[in-house]
Amino acid sequence: MQEPVLKFYDDTGLEAELAALKKSDNHKVLRRIIFPQITQIDITKLPEYNDFTIHRGIYLDTETTGLLHEVDEVIQLCMLPFIYGKDPNSTNAIIFGVYEPYIGFQEPTEPLAPIITDITGITIEMLAGQSLDIKKIENYLEKSEIVIAHNAAFDRPFTHAISPAFSEKNWACSFADIKWNEQGFESRKLGHLAADFGFYFDAHRADADCYAGLAILLQINDEGISYFQQLLENSKKDSVTLRAQLAPFEKKDELKERGYIWKDGSDGVAKGWEIVVSEDYVDEEKSWLTETIYNNNPKFLEKTQTALGSVRKIV
Repeated sequence: MQEPVLKFYDDTGLEAELAALKKSDNHKVLRRIIFPQITQIDITKLPEYNDFTIHRGIYLDTETTGLLHEVDEVIQLCMLPFIYGKDPNSTNAIIFGVYEPYIGFQEPTEPLAPIITDITGITIEMLAGQSLDIKKIENYLEKSEIVIAHNAAFDRPFTHAISPAFSEKNWACSFADIKWNEQGFESRKLGHLAADFGFYFDAHRADADCYAGLAILLQINDEGISYFQQLLENSKKDSVTLRAQLAPFEKKDELKERGYIWKDGSDGVAKGWEIVVSEDYVDEEKSWLTETIYNNNPKFLEKTQTALGSVRKIV
């Protein structure tokens, strides 16, 4: 597998130890994901990229008071801006730069549940008096052509409550818009993917999740294609929302592990477990639901959506 040109880790001073461990079949190195030491790659020194058009994007993550965007609130937002290039004559694309992220906290209107602190490490003391900088957030968005999140079906509706500018952007999902399973990955969860690529990070903190998400997209498969390139191509396709209704209670952990989110019906649709997948994944996901969850007696709803809702923008 080729190495990406931008690195979210630092091996300085450990080269000999890493080389020794790499020779061992009994050890695996996990690198901690950090903000890159070198944030920009000079593509003028890489002739193969000289004709690429330059674009800007944002990798985004939220931490919230709960799972329901209708009633719960964002308590932390991270927006990690990046620069990418696209070959006008092919589908080739590369991320070659990142900027300092916007990281903001928001004091919730209701007391923070202890379980949220347990999951995120965010305390009510950290949130006291804090508010998101809407002007800065909208400035970041104005400069960007695409917003990416891992399980965007979760983050996207929460961001609409922060600013209407989020609803005007083209979205992509590093969870649903890449065919992870077909490429040999057992799980699409961010932490599992990071481990598969030899990384670890402080999960359930919006900034760390953003670094991890972008670090994963930078990776290049054995065919020389980056996962970011795959995401851009697949994000042009329609996505499909599946809501599994009347699923057996004992199957809830399997649904959560696969990335389903519980919806309580407050959105006017019958309650159930929901997931958003690329149109290429729909048949596979339906088969999994039918065989694994419903014992061949499926009960689910299906809805098709474009990256921007009713309008498609090609980035």
